[in-house]
Amino acid sequence: MTNTTTETTCPENSVTLFRSLISELDLSGFSDAQLYDLGAVAAESAEGLCQGLLCMSESLENCEIVPPEGISQLSACLKASAHLLPALFELCEKANNSRKQPQIMKATHLQ
Repeated sequence: MTNTTTETTCPENSVTLFRSLISELDLSGFSDAQLYDLGAVAAESAEGLCQGLLCMSESLENCEIVPPEGISQLSACLKASAHLLPALFELCEKANNSRKQPQIMKATHLQ
């Protein structure tokens, strides 16, 4: 799954790089049910983060404490974060474990 375009070009920022790398993940081994679940959780998480971030931003701009109607938006943001953070850690771990490392480093790491 090596993409020479991603490796040789300089991304605009880390968000662009991360999105590009995620878009290259191979999901062909997933069942339709797994893909449906993944898509639903991802969409719900993205929506929750956007709503919560917008609510926090507007509150900060107006120098206000979060109004009662914003509590559900912040709750959605926190729930989305709770879904996304473990996924990001899992991606990080898989990426680190999948890298090609010299045998000497592997042997040293196991000792």
